[in-house]
Amino acid sequence: MENQNSPSPVVPRRTVLMGGVGALATAALGGSAARAALPAAPFSFVHITDPHIQPERGATLGVSKAFAAIGALKEKPVFGLVGGDIVMDAAAVSSERADLVYGLWKQEAAKLKLPLHYSVGNHDVYGLEAAGKNAAAAQDPDFGKNIWKRRLGLERTYGSFDHQGWRFVTLDSVRVTPGGEWSGLLDSAQITWLDDLLRKTPRTMPMVFLTHIPLLTVFGQYSDRTTAALSNRTVVENGRQFQEMIQNRNVKAVFQGHTHVVEEVNYLGTHYITGGAVSGDWWKGRRLGVHPEGFVVATVSGDSLAWRYVAYGWNAAAYAPSPGA
Repeated sequence: MENQNSPSPVVPRRTVLMGGVGALATAALGGSAARAALPAAPFSFVHITDPHIQPERGATLGVSKAFAAIGALKEKPVFGLVGGDIVMDAAAVSSERADLVYGLWKQEAAKLKLPLHYSVGNHDVYGLEAAGKNAAAAQDPDFGKNIWKRRLGLERTYGSFDHQGWRFVTLDSVRVTPGGEWSGLLDSAQITWLDDLLRKTPRTMPMVFLTHIPLLTVFGQYSDRTTAALSNRTVVENGRQFQEMIQNRNVKAVFQGHTHVVEEVNYLGTHYITGGAVSGDWWKGRRLGVHPEGFVVATVSGDSLAWRYVAYGWNAAAYAPSPGA
């Protein structure tokens, strides 16, 4: 398979949220179509998204604490899905600053000692806002996603891998124009690639997707107002096309980031799980006052997948800048 380097019934399971923000949904995504062919041995993985590592606000210490919590998990994950915005940031800074924050990420990620599979985030992209304070960046070899590929040792921005009879697909949901503008989109080349991948994937094979910008979310209904429309900087513009492509496929879950909230939307048997943020509210506390700094741990058993959100106990107030600083 390429690598970066029928909907099934839902069986509810108990909600688990360490650190507590109330009843955030946890589900087992079950089905019987492929049960006989799948191995009995369970495995776990982590979904790490939006760490926004930086020297300020204690962020490097926070990421280190989150990764220590991952190392202490009873589930013992065998790999990580990293959902983007690993740095804060590369978009509108000098090349020196971009290299600095990528260096911090590489330093901390090495401590995980896990294979990591990535989706790119909008803050990971170098040279955005090219018409503003970073205009020269558009001529830099690292422009756009090139810095992300170079620092992570990747040849492309999307791919797939298999593990114990499950297929995992990493998507690139960030469209970047030559002028440095960005939005949420799966581009035409990626859609063609995905269509080919789906054709080659047995219909009963369980699949999990990773994206940075959500493909389906109700974020606006609780962050703004219930009638709020979402822009293509909050949700992927052609998310509906994706949903139509995976119909009649055994897609168990889509792990998402970007909005820094813990959310689950179940549509046609696929669970769109937005996995909070390691950084919470960009290292300023809980997102919207209720979603703590954390990550998702998911466990696959047979043909079902269960997940829980783990808050690792970060105290943002201890690292807040002094007034007037």
